[in-house]
Amino acid sequence: MGREPAGSPAAGRGDETRSRILAAAMESFARHGFDGTSVRSIARKCGLSDAAVFYYFPTKRHLLEALWEEAPSGGFPANGEASPLTADRLRELVVATMRISARNFTFLRLVAREALRSDATAVALRNASRARWRAALFEHFRSCGPRAGELVDVFMAAVTGYLLRLEIEHGDAYPEAVLDPSVQQRVAEAVQRLIPARHLHAAT
Repeated sequence: MGREPAGSPAAGRGDETRSRILAAAMESFARHGFDGTSVRSIARKCGLSDAAVFYYFPTKRHLLEALWEEAPSGGFPANGEASPLTADRLRELVVATMRISARNFTFLRLVAREALRSDATAVALRNASRARWRAALFEHFRSCGPRAGELVDVFMAAVTGYLLRLEIEHGDAYPEAVLDPSVQQRVAEAVQRLIPARHLHAAT
């Protein structure tokens, strides 16, 4: 039986079912790992038969590859006007990173888990994501002069460390924890201590 033509009511239902399967697969892969998740468990989570899942994704690997293709992107603030970095902007960058991390928590956890298994696509996604983050940060740190690149690395290492600690402490409740304003303030203040005011406005 072929797929319904795009735009038909049945095709709309198919898109919804496919999205449900991918959402269930992402949660299961992130929680239990690729090897620890069966197609049957994904189907059960969606209220579907195994055959229904295989209709959309012939193998479990096809499911994982579909998740890689639909990786979340964007969301980090730009610095189009190349304005100087301030302490307030530094805090905004910390909070923006935490919000993106909360919004994409399940996907990021999946990438991290599969990267540890040396999945080549997951490693490439992780590296590309970090490269985009670093490039976006550098535009904000550019006004710090010759030490801009070094300070970006300090920022990334510090924020990554604090977020990893929060994930260990809170587990599945991580998204709620990182969106707590008091937690955001605590992390921002810690990063500001590592990048003190004397390093800001070096180019002015």
